[in-house]
Amino acid sequence: MDDQSAPPPESPDDPSDLGEPIAELADLGWTPGSRFANKVTGGIERRLLTGRLLDVAWTAPLLVLIEFLRVPFESLSTNRRK
Repeated sequence: MDDQSAPPPESPDDPSDLGEPIAELADLGWTPGSRFANKVTGGIERRLLTGRLLDVAWTAPLLVLIEFLRVPFESLSTNRRK
């Protein structure tokens, strides 16, 4: 069993290894323009911004509620210490 006798693995980008339908589509490929990349990037950034705003919309009221509950309890605990 000699490791050198095995054929070298084909690269994953080899069109002949992808099957007949994929190999036919490889000839039809074209490079998208910068407008497409900007549109995709803009869509991703909009979704990220929406996620961040939703995160703030859910956590901010909770933090305000915790703060409103913390203030009276701290004032009561400082009055007991005096």
